[in-house]
Amino acid sequence: MAASHMQFDILPPTGNSRGPLSMESLLRSVHRSGVGSPLRLLIHSYQGKVGLRVDVPSELKASFLQELQDSYPGTTVKRVESESVYNGSRMWKSQLRLRPDVLLIRTYGEFIDLADRREFSDPIAGLFAAVSTGRSGRIQCRVEFTIRPARNGRVPNAERIITRLEKGFTNQTLRRWFLFAATSHRSIERLLGNIIGRLTRTTPQSVERLCKTDDQLFTCEISLQVTAPKDALVVANGKLREIAGAFGRYSDGKTSFKLERHRRSLHLNRGFLLTPREVATLWHPLTVSGDTVSRVERPQFWEREPPVCLASKKSIVEETVLGRVSYRQQRNQFGISADDLRRHLLAIGKTGCGKSTFLLNVVRQQVEANKGVVLLDPHGQLADDVLNAIPKRRTNDIIVLDAADSVAPAVFNPMVGPIGIDAHLVADSVLTSFKNVFGFDEGSAPRLLHIFRNCLLSLIDSPHASLWNVQRLLVDANFRKSIVARVENEAIREFWLTEFNRWNERDRTQYIASLQNKLGAFTTNERLQRILNADRKGIQLRDVMDQSKVLICNLSKGRVGHDASTLLGSLLLSSLHVAAMSRADVAEADRPDCTIVVDEFHSYLSEGNSTMADALAESRKYRTSFVLSTQMLEQLDPATLAGVLGNCGSTLCMGRNRRSSGRFGRVWESGNIDLALKGLHGENIGRRW
Repeated sequence: MAASHMQFDILPPTGNSRGPLSMESLLRSVHRSGVGSPLRLLIHSYQGKVGLRVDVPSELKASFLQELQDSYPGTTVKRVESESVYNGSRMWKSQLRLRPDVLLIRTYGEFIDLADRREFSDPIAGLFAAVSTGRSGRIQCRVEFTIRPARNGRVPNAERIITRLEKGFTNQTLRRWFLFAATSHRSIERLLGNIIGRLTRTTPQSVERLCKTDDQLFTCEISLQVTAPKDALVVANGKLREIAGAFGRYSDGKTSFKLERHRRSLHLNRGFLLTPREVATLWHPLTVSGDTVSRVERPQFWEREPPVCLASKKSIVEETVLGRVSYRQQRNQFGISADDLRRHLLAIGKTGCGKSTFLLNVVRQQVEANKGVVLLDPHGQLADDVLNAIPKRRTNDIIVLDAADSVAPAVFNPMVGPIGIDAHLVADSVLTSFKNVFGFDEGSAPRLLHIFRNCLLSLIDSPHASLWNVQRLLVDANFRKSIVARVENEAIREFWLTEFNRWNERDRTQYIASLQNKLGAFTTNERLQRILNADRKGIQLRDVMDQSKVLICNLSKGRVGHDASTLLGSLLLSSLHVAAMSRADVAEADRPDCTIVVDEFHSYLSEGNSTMADALAESRKYRTSFVLSTQMLEQLDPATLAGVLGNCGSTLCMGRNRRSSGRFGRVWESGNIDLALKGLHGENIGRRW
């Protein structure tokens, strides 16, 4: 392949309603461009698939590909880097020649299916079917159309042949000999045709004027290639004949394509004449009538033009790069500004579509920008990848909370909130987390929550603030007496001195048994004991935000168990919300940005849990951004889903399922734009703006 040419695969979408007429207009533009380098149009099979390809000169690349995609919306153009051929393969070649080439072949206007309400029946579907091979890919086929504008001498010669035909012949045999000789690729046969035309008598007759010479003309060469194992001679020759036979649909009795052996000599490869209409009939993106052809290579996603206002890497300084535009020949990086990120981002996609890679890129960029980051990872792999991507200059800012660490785990006490925070906010955050794990609420367990709330409010702000001391508070009278003596809230004191003490021993045991059972499931967990420790304050989430530190929470369910991971993540999420609201004592301009990245955030929420919706609604003003990921919208209850969709300013979709597509289709129809984008590591993603 010449260095001035580039190959591109053309991937038309399913349901393409644009026919060969658009391709004809494009070919007329190519003819008018005056570019002398040949344009190669291919139909090929590769690795079990069949598709279109172009080998375009560099001077035509931009205009040809842009007009092609403008003419056929949704068509994807993909650069061909290299092709592999099976070892031990051999290539067989033949070529097709149109005889006579001064007459028109059947064009797309004649392929009308009268039985199907005069719908266009795409003739190229037959060529696709003929070129198609088995799924193994060991046999590869190719039809190559090489076209270039006809030289000046070819057009007058064709006009002389048509003029002689109009004068007539004494019999049809002479007329047929003249046509085939005068249009031959061999010079000696053309000379014979000239002699026949001059020496035979004319018989004036009414001949329909054939307007091929009145149109723009290309010289065309059609090459057929089959690559197969060396011992597959019979199969290869049969495939060549099958492909050649598929061109019979374009013959009308006056013209036909003849199969000839491949000729290497340049002076023998004299192309035949075709109009843009004829070339467009032979090669164009498959239309909707050909959607039944099997194994056609289709685009992985529907491309839509990105909006002009799409933030690019060059336009905004404080920007988080999200991916790279994959539209036409545009490949510029795009991102989200810091202000838009404060309005939060939701990433949705089924497993394996690239969510973790996307989150890794977001965290890495925030770390490199010296911003605060909190990562909650329920699987563990993302946390490990982030640790490997930390630059050396930020190693002193890293805090790792590994729930499976049995030697020296980081300590986190959810009952110790930021300085000056209301104790009720801290107690509510802990209550919310347990509601998520056990799935109870005020309607199903009012007394349990009433007792638990008073226990938490009594222990908060005391030296014994710990979840482990809740059980002790319930069963140890002396300890309870010392704690109640420090309580200043009269309502809480009244609960212990009047209500709790009024219960007889049997009722009290019955009332607190349910709470003891639920707490016992976690207080007996050795890993949680080492983390939720009251001896020291441990991780201070407010300091993480204000000092732009990086907190990486590895909550791997496979190592600590589902319930322990869910409880710890829910406690962290609720405490982060409290820490963010405590920043109200600092002017907004003085609050450093902190990004909270939560993978599979639905794991930490229960039905009716408004923690996430409230956090999204309130945290923007506190310079706290949430980047959330989930697999399906159905994993969220309706109230939480409404809160998340209503408060996330940006939604990124990767491999949506049908239900999510339907929901987002209604959202995007409201005026937003659905883009087809490509992630930094090659993942296909869609973006709503």
